Amino acid sequence: MAARHLPVPETTTHTISIGSNFATSPEGIVVGYGDTVNFVNNSGSDITIEFLANTPGVAVYPSMSLPVPNGNPNGPVGFTAPLVDAAANYNICVNSAPQNSDPYVIQVGAGPMYVLITESSGAIYFAPPNVAVPLGGGSTPMGYLEMKSEIPNKVVPIYWETTDPFNGMTSSGHNLPVKSGTSTGNYVYSVTPPLIKLAGGGKVIIQN
Repeated sequence: MAARHLPVPETTTHTISIGSNFATSPEGIVVGYGDTVNFVNNSGSDITIEFLANTPGVAVYPSMSLPVPNGNPNGPVGFTAPLVDAAANYNICVNSAPQNSDPYVIQVGAGPMYVLITESSGAIYFAPPNVAVPLGGGSTPMGYLEMKSEIPNKVVPIYWETTDPFNGMTSSGHNLPVKSGTSTGNYVYSVTPPLIKLAGGGKVIIQN
């Protein structure tokens, strides 16, 4: 019997440009399964894209480190997105040193990005405390975030300093999209109400 030919999904090529001061354009993107992501480096220096682990999620780029020479003398350097939901923050590095203060983000499908919550000696910790999430929307899914508690039998409250950029991220255990109408920028969160300001929190950077 002849083998069946399964339909191949249409794919898209996405270009991320790195310019002066190592700023990327766009900063955060949502791509489809199997899409190509290319980096064009016009920063003036040879760089390396260093992907950060997104435990327990699937790696967007399993090699985790992607050298991109200045000027792309041999054309754009990139990778093919996995065929499953995934997400990754990444840094622009020169000689292993990050050149960006906050990470950038690539989400495949519905992600999500993860923040893991642990407890030690009664203190709550978020890892990573600062995480980038794409805005998304339009023809792509919204950016997604899950704050996942690693503390047995404990739901951890989440308080936002200004506004919740998600659809009800008020405690751990939710995998939620960015709320429609949310603006790009920094959203500070904590395990305690804003006026108390005890340790245990960070920020979510919504990027587009």
